[in-house]
Amino acid sequence: MKKYLTIIISAFILSSNAQPVLKDVTWVLLKIEDKAAKTCLTISHDHSVLLFEDSTYAGYGCDAFSGRYKINGNKINFIGGMSITNAGCSNPEDYTAEDYIMKNFIQLEYKIVDDNLILNKDDNVIFTFVKRAKKKKGNKHNKHNK
Repeated sequence: MKKYLTIIISAFILSSNAQPVLKDVTWVLLKIEDKAAKTCLTISHDHSVLLFEDSTYAGYGCDAFSGRYKINGNKINFIGGMSITNAGCSNPEDYTAEDYIMKNFIQLEYKIVDDNLILNKDDNVIFTFVKRAKKKKGNKHNKHNK
């Protein structure tokens, strides 16, 4: 009986400490820190985004990219390569951000702090995303004629 109680308590503790869900959220890139290069790129717009579904991810900036991922504990493994369009980046900030993503989205540790998603590669390259607020659905543009 004691053994079963320990298992139940352990399961409860593990479930209460589980990482929040990544999917069904639009994550907007805020900044990329590269400690080795001693640089920090702050993104000045809100169109560089990352989205997670059940086993796939997609992102947009100046190009669109997508692929598959798997969660293992606090790690995200981006598996099977990344598909990317080649529209080209006219903004140097976008080009640099996209280059960091292509080079570092292999295996990253992740954590969610408040509304921020932190992706960390070897405590060296750190991506910070913020959760985009959902737009309220409504009928404010619909007018009823009487």
